[in-house]
Amino acid sequence: MTCTIFHSTELPEGRGAILTGNIPRKPMRWAVEYLIKTPDGRTLVESTKIIQKASYDELYAIMDATIDDLGNEAGNLATFVSWRATAHGGTRKNRSKGRKR
Repeated sequence: MTCTIFHSTELPEGRGAILTGNIPRKPMRWAVEYLIKTPDGRTLVESTKIIQKASYDELYAIMDATIDDLGNEAGNLATFVSWRATAHGGTRKNRSKGRKR
């Protein structure tokens, strides 16, 4: 199971985020990439971050705080903000691994 969430300021109003896959039931480890651009077109921040064991709702709270902190460092002059989070699922129990049933 893989879950990918893409959130951007250029998505239509009321659209929220684009979700691919299923939302994990348990807290998962998330790989997050985020990008912030300034009014003159420069890329201010482009980075990857690993968030250890967070649920879907906790991930949004963490990313909101991260983007706010980065915006404050940049003087709140962002014209474009986006982030993509990906979690790769765990293991299934009682799964036959290539054996005949």
